[in-house]
Amino acid sequence: MTPKWQDHWTARRDPFVDECRQARDDLLRDLKDPGAAQARVLADLIEISAGSLHWKDKGYDVLAAGPADPAAFRSVLPVMRYADFVPEIDRETRTKGGVLSCSPVLRWLKTSGTTGVPKRVPYTLHWLLTYRIPAMKAMWGTYLEHHPELLAHPYATLDTQTVREDVYDFVHGVEHQAISNRHPQINSRDWNPPWYTSPWFGPDAPATHAGRMYHRIRHLVGRDLHYISAINPSTLISLRDLVAEHGPALVRDLRDGTLEGEPWTEPDEAAARHLERVLALGDFSLKDVWPSLTLYSCWLSASAELYRKKLDAVLPGVAKLPFMGCGTEGVTTIPIDDSLDSQPLAVNQAYFEFVPADVPLGELVDAGAEVETLLFDEVQAGRDYHLIMSQGNGFYRMWTGDVYRVDRIMDGTPWIHFVHRDGVFHSFTGEKITESQVTQAIMQGLAACGLDTGLYMCGPRWGEPPSYTVVTEVAEPSTALGRELSEAVDRALREINIEYASKRDSGRLGAMEVVPVRQDAISEYSETRRQAGNATQYKFKPFQKDTDFVADIVGR
Repeated sequence: MTPKWQDHWTARRDPFVDECRQARDDLLRDLKDPGAAQARVLADLIEISAGSLHWKDKGYDVLAAGPADPAAFRSVLPVMRYADFVPEIDRETRTKGGVLSCSPVLRWLKTSGTTGVPKRVPYTLHWLLTYRIPAMKAMWGTYLEHHPELLAHPYATLDTQTVREDVYDFVHGVEHQAISNRHPQINSRDWNPPWYTSPWFGPDAPATHAGRMYHRIRHLVGRDLHYISAINPSTLISLRDLVAEHGPALVRDLRDGTLEGEPWTEPDEAAARHLERVLALGDFSLKDVWPSLTLYSCWLSASAELYRKKLDAVLPGVAKLPFMGCGTEGVTTIPIDDSLDSQPLAVNQAYFEFVPADVPLGELVDAGAEVETLLFDEVQAGRDYHLIMSQGNGFYRMWTGDVYRVDRIMDGTPWIHFVHRDGVFHSFTGEKITESQVTQAIMQGLAACGLDTGLYMCGPRWGEPPSYTVVTEVAEPSTALGRELSEAVDRALREINIEYASKRDSGRLGAMEVVPVRQDAISEYSETRRQAGNATQYKFKPFQKDTDFVADIVGR
């Protein structure tokens, strides 16, 4: 008798393929006529919000008096940060809609941050149906276009980029959960892939990262798994590490037909023997565990690019496709091919504005000053920009602090990638070091010592004088190499940041210290920071507020 979840898989397979291909076709059409797409989005945003309480209170509903006009939109509405929306959010938590937009709030989305108060992003019915779900389907349309084998059979895909977890956090009776949690379904048009009811994907799987991963592995070892999807590359590294850590238990479960010692299925001696052989290799890859693997996807730019070498080792010879550029607040890019450096601006997802990155946008917004913005057809390839988004959930002209680089322009649509967060990484004495400057210095310093850049972490160290400390993974760490790297990276940062050079020359800043550590020491430390509430969306952060991490990593 076929399990019910496989019946669901069979029933959903063809409709899911059709829906994803249609969403991809719609995106491709919009990318060839980005002006029309942006005009449509702007008109839609005004229509869905003009009747809201906030817009009426502020007089913004004047925008609905005529055709959607970009100049009027920018002159009437101010550039906002999330904090500027908090009073309206507080109001909307009680009304459950009608304050920021004229669409009901179905749930509140929380950010993945591990400190501070989680944000509350309104997930409205209009935003769900018109924007967020079509974006997901368009991305999967690209995956299916390049790798149709990911739906070859019910065990072909392991989706870790979304989860189904019971929700226990509420705001005035409405669920407050991560965007990656697709449970419970809101309606028949909500996210519903063929594997939605599979036993390793449903809410019955453990909520902990390690527990959920174990269930996934147990169900799929011995199967012809073709594709593993993730948001963060660390998830893929963690998957391999968990196979190694729990290998003997997995072998026992496979051999006995159990799941964590409890009766589950028929024994699978062939799978148990295969896994034993893989574990005996010691330095095995996920390709060894699943020789059938043909594809993986995750973020592959910005700090995630530091995982490239590890991913090549864990998934040798396996094709890769990027995950969409997005955050809880909205989608910025959707992949349409296998380009890893950038993807097209998602012109059908939001109304986008740009400000050159060298403009002190934070200061202007804080002062309530007028901000001149550029539209999508006014940006230039090779330049960095602050990105401002207006979304279908009522968040208008919102600046999240992200900086993007325009890599090229195709058919009038900018192709972009995330570069870094706005502002300085740190400044002890006015040196105002940015994340991108530190990254460039580390890359140059490692290259000068004949080393490739891998995972690293950097933090400011208070002292007399203060200084910066970097921990980086290398194949053969030593004290001598640490001295050589420290000099090389410090020298590179002097060349990149003249204020840093001045403060070093005057003795107001101490020399940069680079501490080489063994391979995997940083990734292992990073995994300890993954929490139950942010397991799927957990982000590796190379830049820290202090150097507390150093002792923990060096001691590994």
